[in-house]
Amino acid sequence: MQKSTSLIGKAFKIGLGYISARAIAGFVKETTKVASDLTEVQNVVDVTFGSMAKDINEFSKISIEQFGLSELAAKKYSSTMGAMLKSSGIAGQGVRDMALDLTKLSADMASFYNLDNDVAFQKIMSGMSGMTMPLKELGINMNIANLEAYALSQGINTAWREMSQAEQTMIRYQYLLSVTSDSQGDFARNAYTWANQTKILSQQFRIMSMLNIHLV
Repeated sequence: MQKSTSLIGKAFKIGLGYISARAIAGFVKETTKVASDLTEVQNVVDVTFGSMAKDINEFSKISIEQFGLSELAAKKYSSTMGAMLKSSGIAGQGVRDMALDLTKLSADMASFYNLDNDVAFQKIMSGMSGMTMPLKELGINMNIANLEAYALSQGINTAWREMSQAEQTMIRYQYLLSVTSDSQGDFARNAYTWANQTKILSQQFRIMSMLNIHLV
């Protein structure tokens, strides 16, 4: 019996060692990937925003505490949105300001509706691209009739089909901000809830992991 117990103990230790090795290997692989992704997304930020890239970089440094977004997520969201806005005809500082506003809104909506950050951002990206269903699932209807009515309320009499792509994009942006006032600032208001604290801690852990990889 002693011999059997000893063999079982050895097997258990070997099993734990195998599991630990796999866990460490997976951890290193994940953190290395995050570091690589951050390097790649920085290039997109630099190309998309040019001399204004420093503003995106500064925002990404405080995005964890203020919005629960990692540096990678903050840069990824803002640069993706910025590229879409530029392709729609928006130019200059408007690209930076709108991209940052919509990135912040994605974090607030994720907090307000208890969504994953990526899910909230994709819904906003869809709405800004003219796809109404993703945001409609949250009760936000960005169909043409509503957008035209909003434009008219702002003193814009141009029919939707006669607007340029840049004008339509601007109306979508302004309308979206106008109908999401309840969710704006929600992450800051509820930063100490379990869900939001978990987001902050998980993102901080990933950053520390990346730093450790670089130091090694």
